[in-house]
Amino acid sequence: MRMDAELTRLAPSAKRVVVAVSGGADSVAAARLLAAAGRDLVIAHFDHRLRPESGGDAEFVRALSARLGAEFRLGGVDVLAVARARGWNLEDAARRLRYAFLHDVLRETAARDGAIVVAHTLDDQAETFMLQLLRGAAFPGGMAARRGTVVRPLLGVRREELRAHLRLLAQAWREDTTNDDLSRNRAWVRSELLPALESRFPGVAERIGHTASQLAAARAALERLARERFGEADMDVGRLAGAEPALRRAAIAARLRALGVPATRAAVADLEAAVGAAASLGSAAPPWRRDLPRGASATIAYGRFAIGRSSSAAPTPEAPRVVSVPADLPVGAPAAVLAGRSGLVVRRRLPGDRIRLPGGTKLVSDLLVDRKVPRAERDRLWVIADGSEVLWVAGVAVAANVDSPTPGAQASSDRDVRLMRVALEQARLALAEGEVPVGALVARGDEILAVGRNRTRATGDPTAHAEVVAVRAAAERLGGWRLTGCTLYVTLEPCPMCFGAVLQSHVARVVFGAPNPRDGALGGVADISLAPWKRAPAIQGGIEGAAAARLLKDAFAAARGADAPEGGTDDPRQDGMN
Repeated sequence: MRMDAELTRLAPSAKRVVVAVSGGADSVAAARLLAAAGRDLVIAHFDHRLRPESGGDAEFVRALSARLGAEFRLGGVDVLAVARARGWNLEDAARRLRYAFLHDVLRETAARDGAIVVAHTLDDQAETFMLQLLRGAAFPGGMAARRGTVVRPLLGVRREELRAHLRLLAQAWREDTTNDDLSRNRAWVRSELLPALESRFPGVAERIGHTASQLAAARAALERLARERFGEADMDVGRLAGAEPALRRAAIAARLRALGVPATRAAVADLEAAVGAAASLGSAAPPWRRDLPRGASATIAYGRFAIGRSSSAAPTPEAPRVVSVPADLPVGAPAAVLAGRSGLVVRRRLPGDRIRLPGGTKLVSDLLVDRKVPRAERDRLWVIADGSEVLWVAGVAVAANVDSPTPGAQASSDRDVRLMRVALEQARLALAEGEVPVGALVARGDEILAVGRNRTRATGDPTAHAEVVAVRAAAERLGGWRLTGCTLYVTLEPCPMCFGAVLQSHVARVVFGAPNPRDGALGGVADISLAPWKRAPAIQGGIEGAAAARLLKDAFAAARGADAPEGGTDDPRQDGMN
């Protein structure tokens, strides 16, 4: 079946599925199709209590669950009362409360590899895209086929196709009378706008759906580039203001969406203007703050731009709480923190908390000072911690030992280890030649373009560090000085000179092994990658770091012989090393 195949593509490891069933044709068809495919189902129904007949909908779905042999979960709340009490838009309140219920059901009934299925169709996708256009979304792209644990395997299927399938099965469904209320924007788009477009441009819904998927892919690519350029935490004002406009807007819009704030064109333009104004004033720029919808706020202070929860908002309990599945994580926290770990807690920072950065570990308190986080905000930040080891600081940093959860990122990690071992071989060759043992290489994907090792003593050239040698050789091989899309691997954290070569050659990523506690430019002494450069590479430290540090330590101990202090030293500068 197409739906089952699409579900397998979107959530390949999902063994148990929570399917949201309102009683309408689309969700009833989804439940029937999944049951026919032999899926282990939990049918979940949320009663919004907006219509007198909503109780009948719940009983209809309960009976359907019994016929399909599926577990049934019922939830509900007076959505109108909640919306009025909290000042929410009614449709928005219904959506937020419904999805909160579905995630609760998933946590209670499914293993970590479960998924939530919602029955949005190609027609729903066309409606959503048109609503985004009409409301002035900064980056309209419709609905994502997958977002977290929520999957939409019917986005390529027309609504009428599902109804025809139910008629063949003689399966009834419930009609929601609010779908005929043209005062609701979606109902108007469904009943008036799209039929008018279809009458003039037959097949328009399919074309809109295709356009939405293409724009969503383009948006995802832009946001990925923005993460690589600006990181996951707050952003440097100068670097953000100097970026390409599309990349700048994507970075701002992504942070708004991560907090559930509508990323409208007007909202993004307002924040973009504030960033530009602050950048033009430089260090003379005064602190700036703007309250945003849904308890969020944007701030500019000490040259940093951040979007986060307002201090008055309390989305998470004050008491520490255990997190074990992605749905437990605070907004903005990467699911990768959970990989291979248990007993993690969300809490405020504590004295002695440390976080691992590319250049080594650092006290969280020092990190907050380094990142210019205002003193008044520091104790309000949430962290995810394993004891005193912090893996994530809200809006500030993700620990270097938190791996990306995507399959591609895992492949990249395996590649990093393999290529760093090639760099280590260069370091051993440098040692055999009487040089300080540092090796490097430049690669493009799996292809090694050039290798290099320390040559300062052999050449008498103080700039002949391993990184510079490798970068020069790679540029010569490519026939140009731009190493766009390339990764530099080096066994020791680069010094400022070598990082300058990285910036000038447009290297996209730097991977290093051991920290450089005296001359390191990426956290060992200072992290100059955080300065407002026109472009800056992604940084990954600690790859084969123990092997690189051991090679250095053994080399220095052998060189000093009996005069070496007990335990040797990892300080390369004392021996003329970068």
